[in-house]
Amino acid sequence: MPVEWPIAAGAADRPVDPARPRGPSRLATVRRDFFLDPVDRLTEQERALMLAMLGDFVAGLAAEIAAAANSGFAMPDLAPVTAALTSSGQLDRPGLVSLMLRRADEHRIAVAFAGPGGPRALPMLSRLVGDSDPAVAAAAMALVVARGRRRDGFGQPRIELSDLDPADVAPLVHAVAAALSPSGVAEARFAAAAANIATAACPADSLDQAVASLADALVRSDRDSERLIEDSSGEGEAALAAHLIARRSGITPQAAWDHLLDAGEGGLALLARMAGLSRKAAARLIADFGSTIGTASVEDEMARFDGLEDEEVAAQLAHWRLPRDFRIARTLLGYAHG
Repeated sequence: MPVEWPIAAGAADRPVDPARPRGPSRLATVRRDFFLDPVDRLTEQERALMLAMLGDFVAGLAAEIAAAANSGFAMPDLAPVTAALTSSGQLDRPGLVSLMLRRADEHRIAVAFAGPGGPRALPMLSRLVGDSDPAVAAAAMALVVARGRRRDGFGQPRIELSDLDPADVAPLVHAVAAALSPSGVAEARFAAAAANIATAACPADSLDQAVASLADALVRSDRDSERLIEDSSGEGEAALAAHLIARRSGITPQAAWDHLLDAGEGGLALLARMAGLSRKAAARLIADFGSTIGTASVEDEMARFDGLEDEEVAAQLAHWRLPRDFRIARTLLGYAHG
């Protein structure tokens, strides 16, 4: 693993002490881990990437807080800081974990499409940077720059504070500041620094917003949306494909992304039908992402695509256009949707 993902080597699981406790204190954790469905488990690559992203995020945020606090103290070893934040549950936030998982999936898809020999032609984003439409070219360049900032020296994904859900920003910044701050009068400076950093975080600078801006510019340029979806699908531009499909179908980009990753469960076929894609474009989407993301059979997914009744598609589309909080509440209540 350290060879394939060098940045993750330091974040990988540490050797376990064979004399660690085996008693009831571990039983609850062992039971949860033992009975987890293998399908739902993180792969070793996902786990390594997410651990590396989390460590990099905490380290960068800690450095920013320390600089803003103007404390003059030497930066401590961040491993205990991260461990304290983890054990106290302050990093276990659905938005943060979801973001890291999505970035890991995007990275895995991009690597799979690039192949060992790299892209076979000029990448889509590079072509769009030179587009004749100034709005498209500017949005494409902004996305290239945003992605470049979110790659470390080994080309592995990173996350920034602006990428987080706004509701998660202040709690996470203050948690890192509290774990980092020395006791005494310095606490006030660290708390003030955290407040300033949280306030300055701008969602408009997020990577998702850069993708959304490019998708908006492409839609406004009055191009063939189906052809754009085929092009982005063929190059593994999963995030851009999800945004384009979302605009075509009238659902949220997150809902489109969830269906895009639902390979082998009919999600791709349903997504293609909700977007009103032709059979040719649907086959391209299913062939490109089905085997890469999951174990979806192109034949099975296309049979699902052909077999979906218009009434079922309309019902599903109406459901996925509902507010997200309402859909979550219906699911928690155990009600069927669509």
